[in-house]
Amino acid sequence: MRKSRLSIGYITVIALLVIHLLPVWGFKYFPTQDGASHIYNAYVLKEYHNHENYRLREVYELNPTLFPNWTSHAFLLLLLYIFPPLICEKIVLTLCIGLLPLSLFYFLNGVQKKNIVFGLVGFIYAYNYLLHMGFYNFVLSMSLFFFTMGYWWRINDKLRWTNIVVIYILLLATYFTHYHSYALLIISLTFFAFFLSVYEILHEVWGYKKTTRSPISLFKDAVMKLKPKLIFIVTLLPAYFILFSYYLYLVNTHGNEGDHRGFEWLTNYFFSMKSLVAFRDDHVLIGRMLLTLFGIAFVLTVINRVRDYQRELGTSEERLWTRIITQTDGFLIMAVLVTAMYFISPWSGFSGGWLNDRFHLYIFLILFPFFAINLHRYVNYGVAGIIIVLSLCHLGYNVHTYTMLNRDIANALSLEGMDEKHTILESIPGEWNGLSDSLGFEPEYVEPFGHIECLLAMKKGIAYLNNYEANTDHFPLRYKKKDLPADFIIVWRTEYDDVEGLEEEYELIDSNDYNRLYRRKRFLPDAQLWKGTVGIAFDMQPRDAQTAPGFIPVYTDTAFTDGQYGWLTQSEKDDYKSESGVQQMHRDSILGEEDGVFRVTLPNGTYEVICYFGLSESEPLEVNLIANGERKIQRLQIPAGSDRISKTYRIEVTDEQLTQVIYTRGKEKYKRWGWCSCTILSIDGDLRFNLLEGTEKR
Repeated sequence: MRKSRLSIGYITVIALLVIHLLPVWGFKYFPTQDGASHIYNAYVLKEYHNHENYRLREVYELNPTLFPNWTSHAFLLLLLYIFPPLICEKIVLTLCIGLLPLSLFYFLNGVQKKNIVFGLVGFIYAYNYLLHMGFYNFVLSMSLFFFTMGYWWRINDKLRWTNIVVIYILLLATYFTHYHSYALLIISLTFFAFFLSVYEILHEVWGYKKTTRSPISLFKDAVMKLKPKLIFIVTLLPAYFILFSYYLYLVNTHGNEGDHRGFEWLTNYFFSMKSLVAFRDDHVLIGRMLLTLFGIAFVLTVINRVRDYQRELGTSEERLWTRIITQTDGFLIMAVLVTAMYFISPWSGFSGGWLNDRFHLYIFLILFPFFAINLHRYVNYGVAGIIIVLSLCHLGYNVHTYTMLNRDIANALSLEGMDEKHTILESIPGEWNGLSDSLGFEPEYVEPFGHIECLLAMKKGIAYLNNYEANTDHFPLRYKKKDLPADFIIVWRTEYDDVEGLEEEYELIDSNDYNRLYRRKRFLPDAQLWKGTVGIAFDMQPRDAQTAPGFIPVYTDTAFTDGQYGWLTQSEKDDYKSESGVQQMHRDSILGEEDGVFRVTLPNGTYEVICYFGLSESEPLEVNLIANGERKIQRLQIPAGSDRISKTYRIEVTDEQLTQVIYTRGKEKYKRWGWCSCTILSIDGDLRFNLLEGTEKR
């Protein structure tokens, strides 16, 4: 019979897992506010090392700090090497949704097995407000919290070094996933280590009415039971150091004052279970019914405690206080502490926002082991049935919303024409929260259109200027150059009439019910540059240097002008001026550590490009060059004091642009590149020319 019940339980859980994961895999888009931004930033991380992606490397810089918000980004990065972006997000969502109920089952099975039915609540909590906000790291950290607590409770009285290692692996995983859950986990482990220690000492010394043992013997046994907890607290010292080090960093960087919600708002949010509400208030009823169930469970727990007290009165060898207070009462105290944090904490501040929402999600999940309803198994089946029905209703409302929003998101992402490589995208406004046509109303709590344009930028090395993550210090990317002109602009419909003068520089290339796509106007190659010639030459030099005859001077700040030439990148570059008193043809150069991108607008055709590199008396140089996506020069190393070195290559130009990316790998002693000059010669048709005095004839 027991095996049959267990089988039914396992089958029920598996069926619920499958049902609750169907929306993730059944819809093309899972509507969240920040999810698209996370995928895009993982894409940038994946592509950043490739010097061909010069727009990404010019707009962004890496933030390699080991901050506690890495897990989902690193995981998405790895997945992108195997799967398409939307599939990668679905895998992360599968973990977010599937692991939460499983972690609760593991937690309750280790602490209070008779309450394992409450693990079903994890299916309701899996579709929470912060998941739809796209806070994947926090949702993952909740599962890590309960896995760690469940593991610790199993081994806390027989702690070994191998257990400490496992706990630290879980702690570090939680830390790198989210700081708030890590902080709450450290607080919880410390609290329960002290609480159980005090409880066991009191139970050993004053837990029995009669004892023949001496007080010294009782005290020794109590100390022996206390020893594992004390050792554990000592082993947590490095974890405390990590906790307070990052806390001090946050305080020093952002201050410790934040925006507090009013008591009325907090009370309404608490009793309406708003941490489960994402797009519409229909979920409030489900949350309140769930809260009522928790209230009934609490009342039944108190009633059962009173009955146990009366039943054991005068019959048990244990003192009555042991029937009133149990080890699992620590979870009630912990839930009260988290509730206090919920009401006291600011909504936002030095450690980011949504603090109240995060604490609210933990309050009742931590409370579950405290419940002691002790009812007939059929009543437990009834409780399970109620939770399952509530979870399916909660899921049903979400599925209906996803159906409507998928139509709108597909419409908003239907823009075509943004197919050029290595361009810059801007959105006006940077974060749109507008009416959903299919839903018929503006989503109340989550902005499903907030960052979906990131999905359009996630191809061909497109750099996005409205990337909110790059404006912070707790994401893997930061802005390096944000003031660059955009090649494409998406204008959302609320801004259609507010963008003045846009069409002077941009042309409309596509539109739909939600937005318009504009592309910067392009100019034909400057006829004055190419009139009567089959070639053009540039001298890379300081402003006060002598330009080689027939060459066009290019300085460190010669910005690209459409139709002509110039640097696409604003990254810092240095001048090198020859120490020789006699000026010779292009004996000077421009040096740089970061990638330099030089573009020339020219007629389509086949060209031969002659580049001269080198010239530095004090340091060795290395040159790598990519032309229109083709690697033409690799690892050309030039010792210090060497003469300039020439390299020639051929290139087919099909879009009236020659874009050359020059860079150094920055390894060992080769820290910079040096570029002296560049000659671009057409080899289409009759190649009779003598472009420059002193150059060879062909």
